[in-house]
Amino acid sequence: MSLLAGSLADRHQRENALKNYRQEIVKLARLAALAFACATALAAAPAISGIYHAAAWIPPDLPNSGIAQGSIFTVTGTGLGPTTLQQAQSYPLPATQGLAGTTLQATVGGVTETCIMIYTVATQVAAILPSATPTGTGTLTLTYSGAKSSIAIQVLAANFGTFTLNEAGTGPGVVTDTSYHPITMINAAHPGDNLVLWGTGLGAVTGDETEPPTPVDLGTGVQVLVGNQPATVLYGGRSSSPGLDQINFVVPAGINPGCKTSIVVLVKGVTGNVTTTSIAPAGQTTCGDTSGLLTAANLQKAAANGSLNMAGIEIDRIGGGDDALVAYFGTFPLNSLIRSYGGSFLPSIGSCTTYEVGGSSLAAALVDPIQPSYLDAGTDLVASGPGGTKTVPVTTTSTISKGYYAGYLAIQPSVYIAPGTYSVANGSGGANVGPFTWGLTLPATVVPSNIPAIVNRAQNLTLNWTGGSPFSIVGIFASSGLVVSESPFRSSYVYIMCNANASAGTFTIPSAILNLLPTNGYGTVTTQGVNISIAGIPESHYTVAGSPGIDTGILTVYIASGSVAAIQ
Repeated sequence: MSLLAGSLADRHQRENALKNYRQEIVKLARLAALAFACATALAAAPAISGIYHAAAWIPPDLPNSGIAQGSIFTVTGTGLGPTTLQQAQSYPLPATQGLAGTTLQATVGGVTETCIMIYTVATQVAAILPSATPTGTGTLTLTYSGAKSSIAIQVLAANFGTFTLNEAGTGPGVVTDTSYHPITMINAAHPGDNLVLWGTGLGAVTGDETEPPTPVDLGTGVQVLVGNQPATVLYGGRSSSPGLDQINFVVPAGINPGCKTSIVVLVKGVTGNVTTTSIAPAGQTTCGDTSGLLTAANLQKAAANGSLNMAGIEIDRIGGGDDALVAYFGTFPLNSLIRSYGGSFLPSIGSCTTYEVGGSSLAAALVDPIQPSYLDAGTDLVASGPGGTKTVPVTTTSTISKGYYAGYLAIQPSVYIAPGTYSVANGSGGANVGPFTWGLTLPATVVPSNIPAIVNRAQNLTLNWTGGSPFSIVGIFASSGLVVSESPFRSSYVYIMCNANASAGTFTIPSAILNLLPTNGYGTVTTQGVNISIAGIPESHYTVAGSPGIDTGILTVYIASGSVAAIQ
């Protein structure tokens, strides 16, 4: 039933339950912002570096990077506010008077509106964009202690972004049941359940936005896809805090259960950040995927032990790129595991997920925000296959000293991966993970049969392939990026990943997902469009002795082939 259906006592119960939850929503946005904006706080003139959707954290210049009327947004930079975080403590929320010396004003189409403040600190400010702000492109101006800084702002009528458990706008979304219990891998929902999706950006409201709103369905015609299937929407509107929205929906009855079932929201022609949730068969509390590491048995072990020791080794070539090996060995505490990507970027079978990220390269930008505690598995991994033997040493970064390996096995036009038998070994092992040799046979690769010359973002895209019978799953990859800054060099990327039953020979990507592709993006460095490729993905599963060893590990080897399609 809708949250709006109930007695006054029910409403009081809901508001009490949401009191702590609202504080957590503000905390999620604030922590994500503070982690994102790590510049040193200096007593200097304000300098804005970016403006972001408070829930989705979409990088610049993508189709859904704009800020919706009436929604919560964040501004990053330096000198934006005091060195100590100051948060609005009571209603009405401050607007014209600002907060701790910080004010924000949006000017669009000659109309200037003062934004409603939520919190301010030197590197981050969060506010609500007034519903009266006209749509279109304009200027956002921040004033702190009399000094000003401005940045361009694009205002949309709606752009719903879902808050996520990793606080970065990707991965598991903030979804609850109607009693406000979070849906997670170990507290999964079920087909037919009524759920609540939490975010901001459903659009404008009337009334005083500095005060708690009266919950009302905004009648935006919001659409929700769960596991690529349309869900019945019961309510889409404000919750009981300014700027905070909720969408009540029903999990489709015929959905394929999975731990990373996608949730897509489309409102007024704009698709929000794509997130995931966990769906289990009726009567089962823990979800379980049939591919990857998130099996029901592994999650039950994680719940019983409080953590899970995981490993993944992947040898791949995607979309005509270089042949690479990437591997990790780490311990995920339970609370980290349920907020993470679960050891793989692919969603559950039957779903498509999307990563909208920014950075110097796609490889550098596409990182799970929730990292494990890495385990020492030795100094090198040695891969053997039809292309010979290659050694990949442990890769160290500013935050990783062990348990992570990344290296190229061949640089195009040379190739290393071909159908055949592979093994990966770690010699004598390491302090935490004992010696192992994992093996796998890569069959003849699947062959895409209908990648189009042009992708119409407004239409579903059905892709077909042959040769899928030796595989259990087929991965579909579609990526496009665009340069947003030359100095320092930064790009914004959209990376769509779908997981399909290999034997089906066909899969349809919803138009709501394709809607995220930038029309001016590039599928390769030199070719405009979207790079679409398809791969049959074999898996081998292992455990490894050691202290603590590996509870569950996976080896995959695959070639994703395809071509670049134009975007319209």
